[in-house]
Amino acid sequence: MPSHEIIAPKAGLPVYFDIYNSYNQLIPSHWHNHLEVLYIFQGTMHIVRNDEKYTINERDLFIVNSGDIHLTRSPGNVEVLLLQIPYEFLNQSISGYKTIRFKEHFPQNELSEDPVFQGMIHHLLTMRELYQQGEDGYQFLFSSSLNLFLHSLYSHYALRQNLEEKDKAAKHLSRLKEIINYVEQNYIEPISLSEAASLVALNPEYFCRSFKKYTGFTFMEYVNMVRLTHIHGDILDTDDSITDIQERNGFTNYKVFNRMFKEAYGCAPSRLRASRIK
Repeated sequence: MPSHEIIAPKAGLPVYFDIYNSYNQLIPSHWHNHLEVLYIFQGTMHIVRNDEKYTINERDLFIVNSGDIHLTRSPGNVEVLLLQIPYEFLNQSISGYKTIRFKEHFPQNELSEDPVFQGMIHHLLTMRELYQQGEDGYQFLFSSSLNLFLHSLYSHYALRQNLEEKDKAAKHLSRLKEIINYVEQNYIEPISLSEAASLVALNPEYFCRSFKKYTGFTFMEYVNMVRLTHIHGDILDTDDSITDIQERNGFTNYKVFNRMFKEAYGCAPSRLRASRIK
């Protein structure tokens, strides 16, 4: 997954919409200008958004605001409704959209009696049904449910930010995004903390604190997570030896690699390879 994710709308729809299943998935910190909506049908997802950590359970709703740096991790099986709404679509519809933030976490167990929340979920489930049936002209009805969902979200869960505070936070996030891009392009090489700090003209100590505050991980933890996602893909997609895959993706310490892989994916690399062969 690239650190800056570019999402194309589904054919015939103004948004990207999908229902997907994954097992032990880890997507390192990344961002996109789209507004992202996640609704959990089954399983659990952990989300690190800037400097906050969330656990999203079955029938919970989560909103990732435009431009937020976020990481997702799904231990075990998870089934998710994914809706991504282009920035341009929202900017054209909402005056001053760049100053808007939406409420993020909507736990089902706290909102089961909330008619606004339940109405929003109804609109999402209607979109799912229309999308899966795919009948001729369904796009018109889909867009109707989409607009009803967005109207509820905007009317009840939008907050306008102070521009000065937003600009201050944006400067920190801009530096982090530059570093995230750099890591994605250079993860196979040795990368040091001091090298990364120098790229954004910060002293290493301040850079280290800032990076962990906004991502929830130390810089080197993040670098290794990026390497792990590429290794995970190579184990599933190639027949190369795990040692060769590990080394060409920048991991030189096998003990650290094995420990981190098990923490991230719940099994040893050899077990993942064996499951693919079966």
